[in-house]
Amino acid sequence: MISTTPPSVVAALLLLAQDLIPECPEWPRTAAAALALTGAGKSQAYEMLGRLRSLLPSLLGSPGRPATPPPVQDLTTLVVVVAVRDYLQAHPGAACGRGERTAYTDAFRRFVVGLAGPGQPGETLSMTDLAFATGVPVGTLKDWLRQPHPAGLAATNMVLGLSEAHDHDAHPTVSIHNTHLRLIATLWPTWKGPFNAFCEMLRTEHRLPYGDTFVGDFLQVMGLRNRRPQRPVEAPWSSDTFRALFPGAQWVGDGTDVTIRWGEDTFVFNVEVILDVASNALVGVTVSDTEDEEALRLAYLSALETTGAAPTALTLDNRPSNHSPGAVDGTPDTTLLRSTPARGQSKAPIEGAFGLFQQALPSLAVPDCTPREQARSVLSLVFQAWCRGRNGKPRKKFGKSTPAQVYTNARPTAEEVDDARLWIQELQRRQQQAQATREARRDPVRIEQLTRGLADLSIPDPDRRLTVALAGYSREAIASGLAIFHAKQDNGTVPSDADPGRYLGGIIRNRHEQLELERVSVHLLEQRIRLGDLTLAPLQLAARQLQAVMSPLELPKALVDNALEATTAVDFRFWGEAAAVALSQLSDDQRPLFYRSLCWRIAATYATDRHRRADLIARLADAVAPS
Repeated sequence: MISTTPPSVVAALLLLAQDLIPECPEWPRTAAAALALTGAGKSQAYEMLGRLRSLLPSLLGSPGRPATPPPVQDLTTLVVVVAVRDYLQAHPGAACGRGERTAYTDAFRRFVVGLAGPGQPGETLSMTDLAFATGVPVGTLKDWLRQPHPAGLAATNMVLGLSEAHDHDAHPTVSIHNTHLRLIATLWPTWKGPFNAFCEMLRTEHRLPYGDTFVGDFLQVMGLRNRRPQRPVEAPWSSDTFRALFPGAQWVGDGTDVTIRWGEDTFVFNVEVILDVASNALVGVTVSDTEDEEALRLAYLSALETTGAAPTALTLDNRPSNHSPGAVDGTPDTTLLRSTPARGQSKAPIEGAFGLFQQALPSLAVPDCTPREQARSVLSLVFQAWCRGRNGKPRKKFGKSTPAQVYTNARPTAEEVDDARLWIQELQRRQQQAQATREARRDPVRIEQLTRGLADLSIPDPDRRLTVALAGYSREAIASGLAIFHAKQDNGTVPSDADPGRYLGGIIRNRHEQLELERVSVHLLEQRIRLGDLTLAPLQLAARQLQAVMSPLELPKALVDNALEATTAVDFRFWGEAAAVALSQLSDDQRPLFYRSLCWRIAATYATDRHRRADLIARLADAVAPS
């Protein structure tokens, strides 16, 4: 017995025997001795021994968690399976498999979570059995049925957005003569899955040799599908800014990093360059350790040495060193202009020159190990040689003349000089006017709020330009934007390549617009109801029809679905209020149960704007437990 029984079992039996016979002077070695010691009968003792041996296998279990029992395939499970089958047959594409992943439509998610609602066939099923019956993985189903947290959502300022809706029945297909196109137009209105899965279905199931772009264009032309509108392309900043006045009227300056390998050492230098806009000639260059006001001064002196005269204006980027008092003193008789942040067009000539330099630049590797200053001299010579070659290359736009010839032979008239000076003054006036407009928007409370917020977020704003620009938004938007950025910063979700100031400005601007839309929508609905607006008549009629044909237990679900599928913000508000009223009319013990089921439906509708979903959950929460 000892050879086939695990040692732990044998040890446990011995320990148990010692507990039962604590005063045994000598452990019995034979069966007769054991019987004599205990006083038990032989037949009864051997009968009990057989029982214990039969129990030993049941006491030994395999390591790890017990195996999950198979799903119970009873009548309730069959009812759910049939319901899901009928739904998928009526809504092709509602669940589309893509390798190891499956995509579901919002309507299918609402249908599945509705099966687990009060009084529905899946209410009594366990999570495992419901997942088996619906074909949805257990983890995914748990996410769908996870209860949203209404308290935090109700305390947040919710915003209304516009969701997309497509009228699939408004365009008949009888005018389509091509058989393939007629088939596409017939299948699309009944398709409930994603667009790319629909195109794949056409190619695999119907053997239609069309790509996604062709199918999308066709449905767009037929009016059966609307693509999301693209953001408008912003007009280039350089329109009328780099007006070709005459050589010497406007220069552009900038710096770029260049790496040179010298022996075993690698050095990085800043190459500061000044370019003339009209002639496209490089007039000044210097090589420095960093891009600072000293580098700008040396490049400016180099340009003066090349041309012999100062320009009317010099455009630089918004680096603080380019507009410091030292930079202004180092560029006398010249007006300094700022380029637009994050707009490459504002320095297009110099950026193009840097691009050509990088293309023509050979591998700067010097085999001998020499000091840093020798490396700097070599880089300066290389760059100067490239500038000379570039300035001496004939250009078609100059009638086969080189940039150097254009600049040298330029003879602007007094009228052209005056016109250029007036234009530079106009640019400077526009900048001052824009600054004055931003200054006028200043609100002491908002300025203080932004000053402290930017300091807490460690966002630099030395000249308070960001503070003044953001002070034009509402206090609520500023507070909400600072909080959102702070949360993203804590979670590490701020993009690594994003400029913190511009990223925060985008958040505050979006929150400002959303809050305005919310207030407009609320007041508009109140005014329309107060004035008996005729446009609300169809909504009120539809609500009365639902109340007439549906039971009080089914009515909140239908009203919530109408709110989730509403196109306009006013319609969403109407159906959301109606759903809250219908939920509040249920009994005290019914409201929490149906509230949880409705929250599942709302959370599972991913296509609806998340702010709308949060607003709807908050309204239902107020109906269940008024604040």
